[in-house]
Amino acid sequence: MKRHWIKILVFGLSFFYRQTICLAEEKDYIPPALTPLPYLIRDPAVRKELKLTAEQTGRLEALCSRMDPHLFVLRDQPPNPTEPEMIEHVRAVVELMKETDDILQPPQRLRLQELGFQFEGVYAMFRPAPSAYLQLTKDQKNRMQVLHRQFLRNQEQLRTRLEESGRQNELQEQMEQLRIRFMNQFLRVLSEGQVVIWNEMLGEPFDFSQTQPLSFQAPELEGLTGWMNSKPLTFRQLSGRAVLVIFCSPEQASAEDVAAYKLWARQYNPQEVALIGILVPPLQAQKNGIEPASWVQKEGLMFPVAQDAKRLAVRAWANPVVPGLYLVDKKGRVRWWWYGPLRQNNLSGDKWVEERIEILRSE
Repeated sequence: MKRHWIKILVFGLSFFYRQTICLAEEKDYIPPALTPLPYLIRDPAVRKELKLTAEQTGRLEALCSRMDPHLFVLRDQPPNPTEPEMIEHVRAVVELMKETDDILQPPQRLRLQELGFQFEGVYAMFRPAPSAYLQLTKDQKNRMQVLHRQFLRNQEQLRTRLEESGRQNELQEQMEQLRIRFMNQFLRVLSEGQVVIWNEMLGEPFDFSQTQPLSFQAPELEGLTGWMNSKPLTFRQLSGRAVLVIFCSPEQASAEDVAAYKLWARQYNPQEVALIGILVPPLQAQKNGIEPASWVQKEGLMFPVAQDAKRLAVRAWANPVVPGLYLVDKKGRVRWWWYGPLRQNNLSGDKWVEERIEILRSE
């Protein structure tokens, strides 16, 4: 019996759907708490593959809008969150996904599941349902974990070897070759009959390169007070403009970052690119804390700035650090973000932001 392997193309979704294979620790593989399905059903190419009707598309769009706040908050979490609040977000997504049983027809649900298996690749076999369907033995599962740990070691060794030899440019290609060898080794654990079943579970190959990077509906600008340079704003009012949301703090703002904010405010027409500053108070009250309005005036910030005194926006956006910057497209969807100072570690974050602003402006 001829054995097959399938090459899974990882697209923008992988930035959010973080596999534990990225970790260097030699631990057993534990599948992420969420399958890829909540992410896949959002993509236009996947929806086209499912042959959705207009009515189904509308219902699925409404469902994804309800899942957005949960998935957005989970974007930086480990594959299996341990914090109670994050576990609740995972549970909410799982509960909402049950509605797809009513939205999709059986053939569509089957095809979506096939795409999920293709996206996860051989690692889908670590999930209980596929494992049971394949009737994997305990010995097979143990051998798969051994291969997983060996794969992690080989990845780390390859990365170290190429870095030490100054051949980092070869890393992506050689990692891909390593991944292919790993998948072939993994499939050799299966019996011939299991290989047949696995290929049936994958269905017809799908080209993931036609999918789009993920985006999320931006949380509304709620809970903000003390607006300066503007009346309170909403994303509905800002529809049709690219928006730069900047979480910052007078106590932590670097001169370079503030200079970049002021440059962007001058450089872009506010009717095309809107800047919104959100001032985050320090975690602990400081005796010599800086008064926000005085700081805005002193720095000469002319774009809309509001205060997040109760940290409601910080929580809604799950913003982990200050400064934190988000790029929102004309439809109100968060497309990219940058954490920390723009010039940290000799990076050119300001140029990175400007390049993406131009992408959003041109859309």
